[in-house]
Amino acid sequence: MSPQEPNQPFRGSPVRRGAEALAAQDIATLRSALMVREHLGFRRASEVLGVNPSVLSRRVLALEDALGVSLFQRSSGGARPTGAGERFLSEVERALELLAKAAVRAGAAGRGEVGRLRLGHVWPVTAGPAEAILRAYRRSARDVELELRGGSAAELVAAVLDRELDAILIDAEDVPAGLDSLSLWSEPWLLARSLEAPDEALGEAPVLCAAGDDWGRIQRLVTDRGGARAGVRVQMTSHDGVLSLVAAGVGHAVAPQSVAHATRAGVAFSPLPGRPATLQIAAAWRNDHDNPALRRFISLLRSTPLDADSVVKPLRAAGGWG
Repeated sequence: MSPQEPNQPFRGSPVRRGAEALAAQDIATLRSALMVREHLGFRRASEVLGVNPSVLSRRVLALEDALGVSLFQRSSGGARPTGAGERFLSEVERALELLAKAAVRAGAAGRGEVGRLRLGHVWPVTAGPAEAILRAYRRSARDVELELRGGSAAELVAAVLDRELDAILIDAEDVPAGLDSLSLWSEPWLLARSLEAPDEALGEAPVLCAAGDDWGRIQRLVTDRGGARAGVRVQMTSHDGVLSLVAAGVGHAVAPQSVAHATRAGVAFSPLPGRPATLQIAAAWRNDHDNPALRRFISLLRSTPLDADSVVKPLRAAGGWG
């Protein structure tokens, strides 16, 4: 067959151009044309591909016919890309590289290695098992964007039901029936007092709680231990702000052990008087929320043993256990 003149349309079949013509070609045909360009000939390219030279030639001819342009200038010494062929094949090469990267990214997204995880929490996650969870998850999914939102249990439950959050870490007692949940760890409730009055009994000063705390639960903890006479006061601030007020001698606070690990100077923690009281933390999420990053997070939680006593470091007297 005599070689076609460069950049001349083929005759004999309808010419399909642009996206329609390219859509009719499979990736194997495009890779075959790239191989011919790389090896400057059909015979050498066919040896690498493991196909008959005539089969390879027909593939490329079909591609040229579909595009309506000669991709190669053929001669007895081999085949070299035409000007149009070089431009087309260069763009095909870039497109196939993008396609390969897209396949890799899709696989990573499906495995939860990329994407976004929106996590809600009631208590601070800067210490204890919650911090350990976040560090472990970050190591396993470094390309996942992690967003944290603090709030009350009621606010977080509403957010996860509305798909504004992927999962929440809350008291197991606050998980509604409509969410899947996994019990994670338990830790004792502690009494936080100013170091200036470390022996002040529960009830001799008001108990302060942050705006997002379960006021009713803290009230019951205090009342059951005879400390109701000074009352419980809600402060429109964060847990850190409440501890600042405790350090200043404004009142006491009731907080879980992991908060004590992230303590500030001037605050001493001790077990609540009377019978021990514990906070059971659970993760909760919608079962029908299809986020691979969430599935990876839940899988990590299921496979990671969490024990508050082994994760929370011992506290020293200075700003630690009272």
